[in-house]
Amino acid sequence: MRDILIFWAKKDVDGFRCDMAEMVPIEFWAWVIPEVKKVKPDLVFIAEAYDPKVYKQYIAQGKFDFLYDKVGLYDGLRRLMRGEGTTDDITKVWKEESRGFSSHMLRFLENHDEQRIASRDFATDPRTAIPAMTVSATLATGPVMIYSGQEVGEPGRGAEGFSSEDGRTTIFDYWGVPEHQKWMNGGKFDGGRLSAEQRQLRAFYSRLLNLTATSDAIRRGTFYELQDANNLSKEYDQKQIYSFLRYTNKQKLLIVVNFSRDKTMQPTILIPKEAMAAMGLNTQQQFTYTDLLNEAPPTDNLYLTLAPLSAYVFEIKLKQ
Repeated sequence: MRDILIFWAKKDVDGFRCDMAEMVPIEFWAWVIPEVKKVKPDLVFIAEAYDPKVYKQYIAQGKFDFLYDKVGLYDGLRRLMRGEGTTDDITKVWKEESRGFSSHMLRFLENHDEQRIASRDFATDPRTAIPAMTVSATLATGPVMIYSGQEVGEPGRGAEGFSSEDGRTTIFDYWGVPEHQKWMNGGKFDGGRLSAEQRQLRAFYSRLLNLTATSDAIRRGTFYELQDANNLSKEYDQKQIYSFLRYTNKQKLLIVVNFSRDKTMQPTILIPKEAMAAMGLNTQQQFTYTDLLNEAPPTDNLYLTLAPLSAYVFEIKLKQ
């Protein structure tokens, strides 16, 4: 196995996704990953793992760079997207399941094993990904994954080859990804055959991923949850709204999402004194809040109107 991994490392692959890594003795990974990295130090090893009790062990002892955050954040967000869960699932992830090693958790909403968001088996409406993907991409400093066609609402429709119609896109059969192919547009790669709704969805993904790739607060920042600070507000439905801060010395961000499919929320977001102090901000001063995700002009208050299935990333700056 070591020789096989080194063979591909010498072919200059970027890394390895290790299927069902927990079914292989951890002692093997602890030995083989450093062996392979002697050949190519920047290789990435990602483990498919499902038992949060041993996550830390697979990172510290097993030497994996990242673990799929499937049973934690993905499952919790899936329930929210289907109208079956609450934001308590997100709180549980950072409090219990990835405390101290969240930067090693790979976040996602789709992969080859899971049903596609736009399928009838999952959420049907691809816009349910807007709040969920924003949380996935901004909750911590770890990596985030987009699956082929997710950004245009690929539904995985049809019984493909050896697969039944199960809401997934087959990886085993000669098959197409029809909505993604509309973006490819016969080799022009310009999205020429996408609907207006698909263009809007893809534009959201583009803004989100470009923001997360360039934001100092998201790439390196500290996390501070605001649920407890706002849960007594009548307009703040803490089961459907989730808010938190990400901050460094260079940048302070407030992230707010609304998971409700049909309800517009109008909360006033409270940032407590303790959080302001943690960010190094003086509560006696005035600030502006600019929504970077939706490229909106700055406002000087946090009296928000949150549309259904919406997400906002406000940059906090001292008012000039």
